[in-house]
Amino acid sequence: MVVDDNPDVLAIVSELVAASGYQAITASGGKEAIEKAKSELPNLILLDINMPDIDGWSVLRNLKEEGLTNKIKVMMLTAYTDIGTDIFGLQDVVSGYVRKPFSNTELSDKIKELLETEEVTIRPSTPEPEKKGFFDRLLGKKKETPGGMEKAQKTAMKFELRKGYGYIVKETKPEKSFEIFVDQVTHNLQGLCITREHPGIIRKKWGLEKTPIIWLSNQLGRVYVNPTNIGILSDTIIRFIEKSGDSVVMIDGIEFLIVNNDFEKVLRMVHHIAEATMEYKCRLIISVDPRTLDIRQMALLERNMEIIDAMVPQNAAKPIR
Repeated sequence: MVVDDNPDVLAIVSELVAASGYQAITASGGKEAIEKAKSELPNLILLDINMPDIDGWSVLRNLKEEGLTNKIKVMMLTAYTDIGTDIFGLQDVVSGYVRKPFSNTELSDKIKELLETEEVTIRPSTPEPEKKGFFDRLLGKKKETPGGMEKAQKTAMKFELRKGYGYIVKETKPEKSFEIFVDQVTHNLQGLCITREHPGIIRKKWGLEKTPIIWLSNQLGRVYVNPTNIGILSDTIIRFIEKSGDSVVMIDGIEFLIVNNDFEKVLRMVHHIAEATMEYKCRLIISVDPRTLDIRQMALLERNMEIIDAMVPQNAAKPIR
């Protein structure tokens, strides 16, 4: 299936697919692509990224959430030179990339390579022309200045979080959590932020330019995770922790996740992430409004976690050791 909002591209690529010995079906936008993927179950989707109705990343995320990427391979057609954080959480279901403008031979070879492979399951694939995977490109080498990291401040770190520990920050709004998180990522730590607020607002308010931000939202967007797909969210966070190791993860929106799932599911997710945090010496910050949970729920969430009570002024001002 060829997906592109440009009719000329649809025609050219479809002819090339047919010339390579395969049957081509087309979709002229993201919505149509999702519908046809469900009804037609193609072997391979050639998916454009920049489309006016639903962008390619949103289409891909929808297909992943529906479990269709377990059966369908996806190759992205893109004019972008840098994928950036748009692929965050989707790197395991992208089988390849073709950058526009592409030659007929290049596209034909890639199609045959993907469709003639004997493997049944979709393998994580690295974008061309680079040979490093998404997390390698995002984080870089340990001794170099990684992409996705904020410019380091020359001032001393204000909050010293211990490696391998998780912190529950009690607060009505995620102000202290972000203050601590920003302090970490501006002192040579790779960070990942999961939040209920729009990434654009977060970047402007807290001065975060490069840190990956995942938006918990029911809306369609490039870097979002539907709150009902808690398994995908957990997997994305744990993959980040495993790859980056000495890093920091902040989760704002636990209450929103509980509303869209249930407390037990969210608690299991937190425990899984906390275990990865301990194993890979990460730092975990979770913002929680204690007014939204009962005593039992709060106690279970706090188990094996360090507590920062930002609702108590004298505690909120103390550095964390």
